[in-house]
Amino acid sequence: MVASAEANAENAQENEALEEETDALFEAGFDVDFYTAYVFRNQVYNDRPVAQACVWADFVGLDPFYFGFYIWQNNDLTNRRRSEMRGEWNENDFNIHLGATVWSNEDETMSLTLEAGHEWYLYKVRSECSDDYPMDCEIYLKGEFENPVATVYGTASRMYRYADGMHYEAGLKRDFVLLEEMSFGDSLTLGVDWNVNFGSGKYLDYLYGVYREYVEEDDDFLYGNKDGIGGTTLKFALTWQICDCFSLGGVIAYTSLLNESIRDSYRESGWYGNYKDDFVWGGLQAKLEF
Repeated sequence: MVASAEANAENAQENEALEEETDALFEAGFDVDFYTAYVFRNQVYNDRPVAQACVWADFVGLDPFYFGFYIWQNNDLTNRRRSEMRGEWNENDFNIHLGATVWSNEDETMSLTLEAGHEWYLYKVRSECSDDYPMDCEIYLKGEFENPVATVYGTASRMYRYADGMHYEAGLKRDFVLLEEMSFGDSLTLGVDWNVNFGSGKYLDYLYGVYREYVEEDDDFLYGNKDGIGGTTLKFALTWQICDCFSLGGVIAYTSLLNESIRDSYRESGWYGNYKDDFVWGGLQAKLEF
């Protein structure tokens, strides 16, 4: 009887270890966010409420490598940009990526992770508007250096197809645990994230929708922005981790356009109603992870 009990205990331990190993092969999740605005790369695309959803999955069983995908969508909740965009998923982004933790110290308090990927941006096209374009493409390389003080991150990307040019982003982020082992929920965390972006002149024209001059004989826009800075965003996120797999959160952020020539173009063009050079926005987040 003793031998049988010991054998059962060993089998249970082996099964538990096998389940943990199997569970560690994949990570996946589903995010749903409601924001007061759609902000992309420090550009306010829509200053009215939007709903955004993302489903993602990564295979992490080849440590230190991982690869995966995500699908992200945007839904304008008002007709601020276009009347036919309201209530529809008017942007669908598809991403595939491969990454690896290329270095970490012995106690794993510091690490360097690199990731390369490709993204497809698919947009809703109005049949009556010849200026609409259905898709953009992007290749990118990004890195994160995690350390006890703050995580330093950066991205270099190349847009092609409709947009053309380079984009760069650099930033700092850190999470502060405010409460742990609460009576209802695992933890309450405050996240702080600050970033600034740069781009080639052509890409800044595309990103911020600013073209200096239309050349009629070439039937094209003359790009006038110089390579340089775009904008910056400072974001605060309060996350309530209810259990291991589910969390709720709130976000408040401040976005500012740092490029003075684009600021001037907004005012000169009359687009200043929808495009903002200084803007406070926020929203609610729900995350489910497996």
